Amino acid sequence: MGVLHRFAGSDGRLDWEGVPEKKVAGPDVVGVSGKVLIGPQDGAPHFRVRYFRIEPGGHSGLDQHPHDHGVYILHGRGRVRMGDEEVEVSPGDVVYIPGNEPHQFRAIGDEPLGFLCVVPAA
Repeated sequence: MGVLHRFAGSDGRLDWEGVPEKKVAGPDVVGVSGKVLIGPQDGAPHFRVRYFRIEPGGHSGLDQHPHDHGVYILHGRGRVRMGDEEVEVSPGDVVYIPGNEPHQFRAIGDEPLGFLCVVPAA
């Protein structure tokens, strides 16, 4: 049977019932939190849907791993490093990052950068 995580956000903050938030930690991570919206806790065997929020001036770590990513920008403005290239993103943009490509997300401007990220199950 499927699972519903009902939207429970308010005051411009995105939140879903029954989905805990975790701070993302790492030596070069600043101001990042995330939520697994669909994942193993829901019985999803093939993929994960995650929401990330990067506070103004914050950034994810510079990552590189075998799986690819599909990213949909929900709010804020940012810069995304993909390999040696950096591009600016804003709400509605969709980003594909192939496996093994170095990548990093950075919030720019005065508001947080928020996006959905779909990855294969680990």
